[in-house]
Amino acid sequence: MKSEMNTPLTLEEGLKKIEDAIARKRLISDAQCVTPFTTAENMLIYDCVYKLCTQKRNYAEHIYEKYVSYLEERIMEKVIPRLLGKHGVALLKEVTQSWSEFKAFADSIYKLFEYLDRFYAPSKGLLLLADAPKHYYGNQVCERLCGKIQEAAISLIIEDREGKDIDRNLLKAVLCLFIGLGGKGTTNYYEKFEQIMLAETAAYYSELSMEWWFWRDSLTSYLRKVDWCLVQEEARAEVYPCKTTKTKLLEVMKYILLERNAKRWAQKQKANGVAAEDQELLSKYASLSLDIGSSASVATATDH
Repeated sequence: MKSEMNTPLTLEEGLKKIEDAIARKRLISDAQCVTPFTTAENMLIYDCVYKLCTQKRNYAEHIYEKYVSYLEERIMEKVIPRLLGKHGVALLKEVTQSWSEFKAFADSIYKLFEYLDRFYAPSKGLLLLADAPKHYYGNQVCERLCGKIQEAAISLIIEDREGKDIDRNLLKAVLCLFIGLGGKGTTNYYEKFEQIMLAETAAYYSELSMEWWFWRDSLTSYLRKVDWCLVQEEARAEVYPCKTTKTKLLEVMKYILLERNAKRWAQKQKANGVAAEDQELLSKYASLSLDIGSSASVATATDH
C-alpha cells in the first residue's frame, strides 16, 4: 500500500480519472439518470488531484487550468445558448435560473479541486477557484448581456410604477445576483444598475412634474401628488437588496419634484395660501422648499 502511495501518477493517468468524473458530474447536473457520487468516490478524485499537485513532478498549473476550462465550457455549452434571443422577463428568468444551475455544477466539481485553493492559487496570486464561478459567469455572461439585463430590470420597475402586476421576487433575485457577482477584480453590476435606475427615475419624475404643470395647479394639489408618489416609491423600494438605494431614490425624487422647483413652489405657497387640512403635508416638505442644494448622489443621477 505504501509503495502504491509513493508511485508517481502520470498526467495522462490522472486526467483520465478526472475527466471521467467531470463527465459524470455533467450528466448529473443535466438531470440524467446517473448514480450520484458517494463520499468515497469524491475522495478518490480529490486524492488524485492532490497527488498530481504535490508529487515531485507536479501538475498544479495544468490542473488549475483544467478546472477553469470546465467552467468556461459549461458556460458556452449550457448557459449562453439558452440566453441568446431572450428579452424582458424571459431573459431575467433564464439568467437567474442558469446562474443557479451553473453554480450548483461548479460547487459539485470544486470539491474535487479544493486543494488548489489551500496553497497553489494563493502562492501564485491567482484567482481562488472558490471565486471562479462568479468571476467567469460575470465576465462571459453579464458583461455580454449586461445592457439587456439592465434594460429588462428597469422595464419591470417602470411597469410596477405604472400600476402593472410584476414579479417582484424575480426583480429582487436579479438584483441580488448583481450583488453576488460583484467583488474584487470584477465589475460592480449592482452599482451600474443603481446609477441607471436613479437616472431613469429622475427623468421619469421630471417629465411627470412637467405634465402636472403644477405651477398652474394649486400648491396643495401638487403636494398631494408628490406625497402619493413618494409613499408608493418607498414601498416599491423594499425590493432593493441595498437599503441605501431606497434613500438615494427618495432623495432624487424630492430633488426633482420639490427642491429643483423651490422658487416656484415658494411663490405658489405665498400667492395661494394652503388649505388647513394640508398644513401637515406642507410642514412635511416645508424644509425642502427653500433648500435647493442636493447631495452628490442626487446630482449624479439628475445629470444623466
